[in-house]
Amino acid sequence: MNYKGVTLDPFQEQAIGVINARESLIVAAPTGAGKTLVAEYAIEKCLQEGARVLYTAPIKALSNQKFRDFTLLYGDRIGIKTGDVTLNPDAQVILMTTEIFRNTIFESPEAFHDVRYVIFDEIHYLDDIERGTVWEESIIFAPEHIRILALSATVPNLEQIARWVRSIRPQIPLHVILEEKRPVPLQHEIFVPGLGLRKLAELKKQETAGDIKSIFAKIDPDLNPNRWRRWLIDHLAGADRLPVLWFAFNRRECEEFASLVHRPLLEAPERARILAVFDELLLKFDIPRDAGTDHLRRLLEKGAAYHHAGLLPTLKEVVERIFTTGLLKLLFATETFAVGVNMPARTVVFNSIYKYDGKRMGPIKTREHHQMSGRAGRRGIDPVGYVYSVAEWPHIDAAEIERITAGPIEPIRSQFNLSYATLLTLWEHLGDKITTAAEKSFANFASLRSNERQLRTKVGQIKRKLSVLRRMNYIRDGKLTPKGQFARQIQGYELQVSELLFRGVLKTLTEEELCAVFHAIVYEAKKADWARKFEHGRFRWLRKSAYGCVDDILRCEDSVELEDRTKNLDFKMAGAVFAWARGASWAELEAHTGASDGDLVRYFRLSLQLLRNTMHALPKEDPLRHRFRAAADRLNRDVVDAERQLRLGSQELTPQIPPPFNPEEPFVASPEEPPLA
Repeated sequence: MNYKGVTLDPFQEQAIGVINARESLIVAAPTGAGKTLVAEYAIEKCLQEGARVLYTAPIKALSNQKFRDFTLLYGDRIGIKTGDVTLNPDAQVILMTTEIFRNTIFESPEAFHDVRYVIFDEIHYLDDIERGTVWEESIIFAPEHIRILALSATVPNLEQIARWVRSIRPQIPLHVILEEKRPVPLQHEIFVPGLGLRKLAELKKQETAGDIKSIFAKIDPDLNPNRWRRWLIDHLAGADRLPVLWFAFNRRECEEFASLVHRPLLEAPERARILAVFDELLLKFDIPRDAGTDHLRRLLEKGAAYHHAGLLPTLKEVVERIFTTGLLKLLFATETFAVGVNMPARTVVFNSIYKYDGKRMGPIKTREHHQMSGRAGRRGIDPVGYVYSVAEWPHIDAAEIERITAGPIEPIRSQFNLSYATLLTLWEHLGDKITTAAEKSFANFASLRSNERQLRTKVGQIKRKLSVLRRMNYIRDGKLTPKGQFARQIQGYELQVSELLFRGVLKTLTEEELCAVFHAIVYEAKKADWARKFEHGRFRWLRKSAYGCVDDILRCEDSVELEDRTKNLDFKMAGAVFAWARGASWAELEAHTGASDGDLVRYFRLSLQLLRNTMHALPKEDPLRHRFRAAADRLNRDVVDAERQLRLGSQELTPQIPPPFNPEEPFVASPEEPPLA
């Protein structure tokens, strides 16, 4: 069978048969094996037959990319809703984040009456601690007539997940289609700083022999860690293993390591082409030239770059587009680059197989290593993909290295945890039977086959949250109060917003003050971020009043011993928020804070989304709506305007992007550089 000029693999043919039968399916396959092609077929078939499709993705960047791709193919039949952006919302195919899908299920399920399929991309996100519950709620509460097309990485308990879905959605048959073979096989290498490339068997033998100390006695005690990184860069170039996606687990390292590239990796014509593309993209996205873009340009001239969440979203997109040209030889990136967006390289390097998880340093999961490794090897280009794992042996023993790089993948665990807003919505429909929602969870399904302790804990937390809602007058006499009706529409920071509104604090605020308060609700400070202390007019009163509202929530949660506490306010960035709301340029924010561009944009956009959600939850005749809209307009300009970025990115480039680099061409050093050893 052929589709879009591609001869389909057997698993793809099987999946298409299920779609033709209008039934549900979970497709699990390694990264790069062609799962997305199955989703594209489902979309095209529904378009031809007049049915609607929803495509949910774990990150907004993936939703944006799919929107651009599908719009090129199907025009105005494609729309997008991500919280940041709403374009063509009544289209036949809607790209959306899973949160938007879940919220719409609760707020207006009738909007989905003509939807045939919901596509869950990266459904293994069920395991995500912060957001996994949203995926679980979406599967549990989606209208019964909607078919599910779930795309997943290979996980060991896939059949268990499928049995759970069948148990709560028995109306439509669900099929599991598993493909374990990678289209491009991987060759794994272990690199030990100070020793070079080593085989696991060799490390195990040396551990058994007990001569580790003598081996390390021969290593230079003043070994510069940057020396081995340069050696590895030279090795990769000399072995014809470029382009490389080099994963580092913090932003600072990404930028530092990119600066270590000590030699040009591009020929003169390639240098001219990559710089021309970069300059054109800066113009296209209206990104001003500054010290940051000039530094990135100098790196690109060598064939290197970096990518992380601290960059301006528009600049991240520029780097992604350059990566797809094949001209970029070394990209240093954080792990988010491996999520969803299909940008493979010939080689993947793990700068370490340990990372800081917010609390401590520890080994990465085998599943994480597996997913990021999957970016190695470009289908139809590379016969083999290469994966280099840097392991600080013997601090990490050989058995641990083997477990992380080649051990069994961890199963998906339920993260089910109903929010206050979801509880309020369910209470309106179920009342005291609300615990049936927990009974439908994957956690409960799994516990029936192991132990019931986890379920009892979940139910206990739900009862404690309901107690908070009763004590704080969201539920009274078995019904939702006006405050409860309002809070259930917010879905995110619902108690903070509701208390501030119903205690009258928000009604007294100016547009700039609204921006500052909503930013304080969503903002979570990083220790490294400095911000100028801000004192303005009645700001001290505003801060005290707002904290008073949230403190009451926290005290109530403490009194019932709730584990999952409401986030407190953080006004650290108030000066920057006030400046932006009053019309400061992006460059002028440097005087107020040292926070990264990416973080500033992210929290401005989160504030904007919450302002808009609150405005829509207010009665249409409420005079506050006008002030909320004006406050949102103050935030939503220039680089913060996500819709503007998406529109710019959807326009065609004027210059011709060069064709992808031919990997069969041998690496040739630049004339001014000595040949590689």
